[in-house]
Amino acid sequence: MERSFHQVIYSGLLISFAPALLILILLAFLLYFYSHALLPSYIDWVRKSIRTKRKIVKFRRFWFGKRNSPPVELRAKALFTTVAILANFGVLYVASLIYFEHEGKEKATQVVEAHLHGESKPTQMVRVKISKEDKTLRFLGCGTRNCAGLEEKTNLIFYYASSQGYSYLHRESNVTSQARGTP
Repeated sequence: MERSFHQVIYSGLLISFAPALLILILLAFLLYFYSHALLPSYIDWVRKSIRTKRKIVKFRRFWFGKRNSPPVELRAKALFTTVAILANFGVLYVASLIYFEHEGKEKATQVVEAHLHGESKPTQMVRVKISKEDKTLRFLGCGTRNCAGLEEKTNLIFYYASSQGYSYLHRESNVTSQARGTP
């Protein structure tokens, strides 16, 4: 199947939308907890006594030092911070691509295993005319020009033009005929 660049990007967007939204919601809860619970209690603890203030000052001097940084050093540190943040976003982007590829492989494996075990649902089947012959196929997907389907009996994958069209099969069991009164 041939897929265009825009189809690949759009399907990736749909797949990544739920995890991205979940991360944003989790981040919002964490920031709310930090700003409304943790930070106010820390500030109250520091204001409580001179002894705790001295401990905080000692801690800050140990990690950050006493001296004031010149502007050149501040710019270099800001540049490093920017590059580190961008590098982390790049790593997260590649990790998300790996995750989504893994998810796609799992879904494809599930589709093939369900097909091999004969667990095809009627809503997953399509009827297509290929070489003037009607075929019933398990629908796999469509690209820009071609669609693909898997035949139940032979396990062959057939490709057909997406402009050719196809129809879904809806077989309902236990339906009685009104005209004859027989199932």
